[in-house]
Amino acid sequence: MIRHLSMKPTGWFQIGWSAEIAPGAVRPLKYFGHELVAFRTASGELSVLDAHCPHMGAHLGYGGRVVDDCIQCPYHGWRFDGCGSNTLIPYQEGTIRKRLRQWHVLEQHEIIFLWHDPAGGPPREGWLPHLFDFPDAPASLEDFYPSYVNQAFVYSPGERLHPQVVVENSADTMHFRYSHGAPEDPELLWFNADEPIWRSSMGFKSPKNGEIAMRMVSHVSGVGLSFTVFDHHRFGRRLVLSCTPVDDQHSDLRVTYFFPRDPVSPDVMPEQLRAAARETVLFFEQDALIWRHQKFVQQPIFAKQDVKAYTALRKWSDQFYEVTGAATGPMPIADEGEHGR
Repeated sequence: MIRHLSMKPTGWFQIGWSAEIAPGAVRPLKYFGHELVAFRTASGELSVLDAHCPHMGAHLGYGGRVVDDCIQCPYHGWRFDGCGSNTLIPYQEGTIRKRLRQWHVLEQHEIIFLWHDPAGGPPREGWLPHLFDFPDAPASLEDFYPSYVNQAFVYSPGERLHPQVVVENSADTMHFRYSHGAPEDPELLWFNADEPIWRSSMGFKSPKNGEIAMRMVSHVSGVGLSFTVFDHHRFGRRLVLSCTPVDDQHSDLRVTYFFPRDPVSPDVMPEQLRAAARETVLFFEQDALIWRHQKFVQQPIFAKQDVKAYTALRKWSDQFYEVTGAATGPMPIADEGEHGR
């Protein structure tokens, strides 16, 4: 299972937050080794295209601007619409047939997701969950404070990490005590690995009565996105954890937190929640400290309770590594001899 940790997995990946690209804005991006440009029209429509103008190779993300719902090249003024079609060459009649590649993007609960398929295929149905449409924990986005404008997020670009190491937290119940200082170990209540979305739930027991006091419900989309709900009346936050390959050596990590609105102050996030939002950086760094120095062990020596969930998660993850021969990225892979049985 997962014998080749390609840095070009198939699936949806976060490339930013919607608020980062205002109407009329242009933004250069780089993901999966591709130079990209994102732009938003005055009416709010977002497009992501290959970045280099086919005329003379200028990067549209540096100096390009939005004109008449198109992006205009900063070098000679050629324009391309949101589908990548050339709409204007200002100093001649007619246009060229060659199109810039248009990337599939979707904006959902303040986040920009990009579809990546090394073979160039379209998005596949059922591969992206919705954080506020969990069958086992339904909610409405309007009941939560906006994340980006309240700075309830973490952004750590250019990390030398592979997405696989991040997604494996979904099967890990025993790191909470040692990595995050949790007073109790949660219990893996259930998991389902039969679909493109991994679904699982962990429960933290009350020390008073031994009953489940808080549940974490996770839906994982491929190896780049994890959606988690904390189901507890005093701790009802939700989050999206993302790890998106930039090139063969680096990934951008983001965590987006949504805090329930306080009935007393529904429009302005109270200071106690702002303080909790600031603490999210600490929680992230507790995990990132491990990830940055971790090796990927192909054949781990599991503890007995690890075997079932970890084995299922890795088998499930295999489906997203469709490309062969791609770079494995920066994460060292431990020799099987180092962890032989």
